[in-house]
This record gives sequence, C-alpha cells and structure tokens, in this order.
Amino acid sequence: MASLKVVFATYGALPGGHQNQAQAFDVSAQLQNLIDAENGIVAISDANFGDPSYGNTKHFGACVNRGGVNHYFACQENQVIDFNAGGGL
Repeated sequence: MASLKVVFATYGALPGGHQNQAQAFDVSAQLQNLIDAENGIVAISDANFGDPSYGNTKHFGACVNRGGVNHYFACQENQVIDFNAGGGL
C-alpha cells in the first residue's frame, strides 16, 4: 500500500444554496487520522468531521498524495471513500 498524505480536506455546505453563506471546516488533520486508523477507507460524515452547517447536506473535497502523486476526491456526506484507489489527477 502506498503512503497516503492529506494535502487538504474540507467539509461543508452552502445553506439554501447561497454562495455568500458558505459554512465549512478544514478537516485535513481529522482525515489524516482516519486514513491512518482505517487503512485508507473513510466514511465521510458528521460523526467523523463534525457538523459545520446543521440541517444542510454537506459535501467533501480533498487532495491526498498517494505515492508521490496528488489525487483529488469529492463526495456528499454519508458516502465512503477508499483513498487507496481512484481519485482524479
């Protein structure tokens, strides 16, 4: 398994779809801890990252370096990502 290093990760929402009301957390440290503890397979959820925008559907975005190459990931809350595979370049 290649080494996985979180470059950045964010989790949040736009309440009511208003672009000037973004509510998000930097979850880079939490993601790195979860990747290390869960062998790279992580549930993207309020339980793991907190709730930056109560009552709104959250989205997640991250850049994770795998084997010296940055891979980009995105999903909606309550999905699971295997950071050992896939991701956009």
